[in-house]
Amino acid sequence: MTGVTDPDILTGMILGAEGIPDIMVILNSPTGCKFYHGHIAHLKRNESEISDPYLRPEPWFFGQSRIPCTYLDDQDYIFGTHDKLEKILDYMKNRWDGLIVLINAPGASLIGDDIKKVITDMGMEKRCIPVEIPGYSSSAPIGVDKMLVRILEHIKPSGKPENKINLIGLSILQRYCEGTKKEITSLLEKSGITLLSTPGAGSDTEDLSLSSGALLNAIVFPEYAIETANYYYNHFKIPFILPKDGAPIGFDATRSWIADICSFLGKEPFVVNQEIHSAEKTAASNIARINAVSGLPRGSGFAIRAESSLAFPLVKWLYTYLGMIPVGIKLTDGSCRTYSEKLINFLQENHLDNCLGIFPGKDPDIVFTDGTTGSMMKNLGICRGYIDISHPPSGKIEIIPKTIFGITGSLMLIEEILNILR
Repeated sequence: MTGVTDPDILTGMILGAEGIPDIMVILNSPTGCKFYHGHIAHLKRNESEISDPYLRPEPWFFGQSRIPCTYLDDQDYIFGTHDKLEKILDYMKNRWDGLIVLINAPGASLIGDDIKKVITDMGMEKRCIPVEIPGYSSSAPIGVDKMLVRILEHIKPSGKPENKINLIGLSILQRYCEGTKKEITSLLEKSGITLLSTPGAGSDTEDLSLSSGALLNAIVFPEYAIETANYYYNHFKIPFILPKDGAPIGFDATRSWIADICSFLGKEPFVVNQEIHSAEKTAASNIARINAVSGLPRGSGFAIRAESSLAFPLVKWLYTYLGMIPVGIKLTDGSCRTYSEKLINFLQENHLDNCLGIFPGKDPDIVFTDGTTGSMMKNLGICRGYIDISHPPSGKIEIIPKTIFGITGSLMLIEEILNILR
């Protein structure tokens, strides 16, 4: 299938910064680069204000609450953007108390304006972080990771040692970030582990300044966190755990993820293991009820398009726990090589490697992908249904925080699968 487009490094950088509540992103770009990102940032930050040009008449914002931009035109590409940069920074410095991240859009970066000099000339070097060249062809997870490192370098964390951990590899760019953070925090707290910060997923700059005092960095989604983890290790000697079975999706990977962290900290995940066992019993009774009538979900075909740290545990769990058969697996750009290799090995051991690198494959019953692609494929009759596991979403209104990770996420995935197949 062609025509599937993933968010790029610019989107990753913008939403990586917007995941920190007291940071505002300014985009040096035409208005066309601004509206999508402004809309997504508004939704992901759960802001109550309505984007309306009549309610938000301020210059630079164009009716939206987030991502003001310099609305570059043809004259700016010839004569430069210096004047507009000065005007937007002068406007924002008196209306926004927090940090500002000024990002050149890829096209604007070719103009050659020295945005660092503009910031310095206005005396805003302590409040404004310049990103002159965001990158051109890399993936969104890399953008999130690089942006967080850039912000940490500016903040220069100086927290005192605490008996707490940082949760890294979460981003508001991810599907169900709020629900995932809630679920993972709950698993940690039930194991006697306290969070210090969640960079890029709700922690403000004060939290980030204290984050250097953590005992450990626990990684949820490796593609979004490798550079961040290395930054903390190189500057503060904070160790990190790369989950050996990938992101905590499915019962087995969740059990493995929490066990690794507890082992490092000398804790015992007794309560979490009990809850996983209870959830497995609940799932088994519902699966047996469907299986007794139709034999499903065993033998059903599925296709996945995702990062390798998500695809590996999900493919493994669906195949070994539910008996479902992969017919198409496509890893997105920026996938972590470690999990790509683990996935390849698993598929080869089970003689399933013919499905790797194709999407959606032959007659999938269920497709695990972003909501926009999944909705299109269902409408075209390519699959019976889809499960929305990544950005961009399908547009369905969601009020209750959800997740595909942890115990709650495992049960939600089983519920969705059974409802599609029954």
